[in-house]
Amino acid sequence: MESEKSGLLPPYSAAAVASPSPSGPRRSAHHHKRWLRPSRSMKLIVGCLAFIAFAQWKQLSLLPTRQPSSDLSVDRLQQDLATCSKLRHKPQDPIGLGREKNARYVDGQRPTLIRNATIWVGEAAEGTSPEDARAGKGYSWITADVLVDYGLIQKVEADISLDSLPKNTQIWDAKGRQLTSGIVDMHSHAGVGALPELNGSEDVNELSDDITPYVRSIDGLNPLDPQIQVIKSGGVTTSLILPGSGNNMGGEAFVIKHAVGKADGRTEFSAEDMLADPDRNWRYMKMACGENPKRIYGKVGSHGPYSRLGESWEFRHAFEQAAKLVRDQDDWCDAADKFGIESQTSYLPQDLKWESLSAALRGQVHINTHCYTIPDLEAFVDHTNEFKFSVRAFHHAHQTFLVPEVGSEATRLCCIDN
Repeated sequence: MESEKSGLLPPYSAAAVASPSPSGPRRSAHHHKRWLRPSRSMKLIVGCLAFIAFAQWKQLSLLPTRQPSSDLSVDRLQQDLATCSKLRHKPQDPIGLGREKNARYVDGQRPTLIRNATIWVGEAAEGTSPEDARAGKGYSWITADVLVDYGLIQKVEADISLDSLPKNTQIWDAKGRQLTSGIVDMHSHAGVGALPELNGSEDVNELSDDITPYVRSIDGLNPLDPQIQVIKSGGVTTSLILPGSGNNMGGEAFVIKHAVGKADGRTEFSAEDMLADPDRNWRYMKMACGENPKRIYGKVGSHGPYSRLGESWEFRHAFEQAAKLVRDQDDWCDAADKFGIESQTSYLPQDLKWESLSAALRGQVHINTHCYTIPDLEAFVDHTNEFKFSVRAFHHAHQTFLVPEVGSEATRLCCIDN
């Protein structure tokens, strides 16, 4: 009885005695349930995955929405995106041979044959060495005919057959006189500094400020300036009409032809019709250094520049403003390309005051600068390297022969006009 009370009685049957498993002791049901419950490491993994998924969703929710802002015009945004392509475009020089017609050609203009002309051959004779060609040897005058059609020289040959000419060709007999291509003047103020020289016709310089890259010479160009016809009579057919040198940055320049009005075969009487390149593949700008701006603005206590030190500051500050506009525009265009215009929260940054100068920094404008002395030349070359733009030509440049190495240090330099 004591044994029964103490729970030490043997089992009632031998069947109740657990026989050992062949493979070892059997795992209890409690042990199986413990394996079915997730471990701490599993919970940690699941939690990390959930956190990553939430973080990704949150990041996507913060991206710019694809819905256009109610305050922005989709049409204007599309125009801004098209402007981005123009900002990235680098103009190309004319293709020369291969054009079908001149961009200034007027429908109905007759073909022209000039006979019996004495013509300077612009290429050295075959077999002339480069050294002799540079020395002026190997060139000659020939007697020949020149056919012009669609505003382009089509043939230069001896005795062009009359039977081969287009219908309605007008024929001029030069009678042995010399015939050359038109002279191109890369520095002129004709039309903006019209004759007679009076206050009412003087539009060379905009002297309201020293930095005026935003003004344009074409806005003061007078087609009735008698200089234009006088210049043309001397063989000059094309001129770059520059603003003056009174400002460090004088403004935008334009290339014109001296054919004016119906008397010269044009259809209208306007400055626009005089443009040598109606499509304006290249743009041009006038700048100046040294004594001219100092003479205009250099007064103690008034707006500078008073010295060349001040001039360099005026240049650098202006280029800094234009460079900022370039960066802001590039950032906008890059974002519009990446996310679409619907994601933009503002229009393309634009500033008419700095538009032409920013185009110069993009390599779309040929800069022509008026500089005389070594300090002027060296300072301007320094500006080209600091702001990464090129100079098309140094005009006047009297002391360049003393420092040829300075010109070679410019970011890019085409030529020096003395």
